[in-house]
Amino acid sequence: MVNSPPHEKHPWRPTRLRMARFATFAGFFQLGALMFTWSTGTSPLRSHLGFDGESGDSQFGLIALAIGVGAALGAFVIGPVIDRYGPRRVVSLALVLHPLSIIPLAYLHGLVAAMAAGAVLGLCRGASDTAINAHGVQVERLYRRPIMSAFHAAYPAGGFVAGLIGSALGRQFTESPAVLFTAMGLAMAAVGLVCARWLLSVDEVPPAAEHEVSAADASRRRSTLVVLIMVGFGVLLLASMLSEGAVADWGQEFVRREVGTSVATAGLAISLYSGAQFAGRVFGDRLTQYVGPIRMVAASGVIAAAGVGIIAFTSSATLAMVGFVLIGLGLASMAPLMLSSAGRIDPDNAGRNIGLVNALGYSGMLVGPASITLVVSNAGLAWMPIIPFGLMLLIALCGPLLMRFAPRYGESSPPRQAEPAESQS
Repeated sequence: MVNSPPHEKHPWRPTRLRMARFATFAGFFQLGALMFTWSTGTSPLRSHLGFDGESGDSQFGLIALAIGVGAALGAFVIGPVIDRYGPRRVVSLALVLHPLSIIPLAYLHGLVAAMAAGAVLGLCRGASDTAINAHGVQVERLYRRPIMSAFHAAYPAGGFVAGLIGSALGRQFTESPAVLFTAMGLAMAAVGLVCARWLLSVDEVPPAAEHEVSAADASRRRSTLVVLIMVGFGVLLLASMLSEGAVADWGQEFVRREVGTSVATAGLAISLYSGAQFAGRVFGDRLTQYVGPIRMVAASGVIAAAGVGIIAFTSSATLAMVGFVLIGLGLASMAPLMLSSAGRIDPDNAGRNIGLVNALGYSGMLVGPASITLVVSNAGLAWMPIIPFGLMLLIALCGPLLMRFAPRYGESSPPRQAEPAESQS
């Protein structure tokens, strides 16, 4: 008796695929919500730990460093686990453990304990990021068209919601983040428990298209080349994340001091950047489908570089706003395109490949602040844009070359049948 292909055990209905897509949105929403829960809770956390003021900067910096190292390590080590057990099992755990991992920080005392808790939070954050991206690639292969940018749009949406909640609770509880971290941790864990049942299992994949089979076979024959390609994607993702960090950390201060605006106007520039990035991710998939991923990466790099160039040389607040909008639009689709391409080059090793790319990208959290601070300290704030400008040109030039290694998106829809052979719990 001939065994049926794995995908035939789970024939598709539109509802099943939509729920898997919704669960992926929820995963990215959770990532953004927890990141901004951390961001809005840092001041109460410093007060709780006794790290207030300039005297506490170095201790708090060590906690942030522990989170960054943990995130890079978690993003990398979880990849082979995903390939072996499938994104569903790993994401199901991550959607619960990641939210819960932020709670202990609010109750521990002392630098060593806080660093240990931060490292655990980072491990869970990196693992969750890689796992949900791997699941997103699995869903994208079923849709056979670009959908990763829309998934990533849920990240700032979650951050916006968590930012509002964190700001409100931060005004009420200034001495400790216990209420914020506990409430958001438990709420996001509940979201994870509910959504985990809709994730795709390891055998719920469509039969590989001919171009995917040939690309995967070529990848296995040239494993060293594939690793080098992943390193290339990782470097470009690092460049993208470092540029995002430069805008987040220094953008408002740059506009206020170099352009000569008020604090409120400078804050509006950052808000416009965030809004443009969200809009770019909402519409990025359709643009990618229309112009192709190679042109999309090149155009994104050029647009972002143009935005950086404008803010570097303008003294007009209006032009500075335009520049930040262009940066947001340019950066919007870079990470989704890099991670999607990494996962599609060899679907059987998508977890390993995405994990490697993500780990290098997360290292931007470690080298980014130091490199920008070095430039600002030695050359002045006016030279801050020089690093993101160069990185965006690097992406515009090298990104299209790397994107050529990724297989094209499929043209057909996933197979559909009347009823599923077995229900998914």
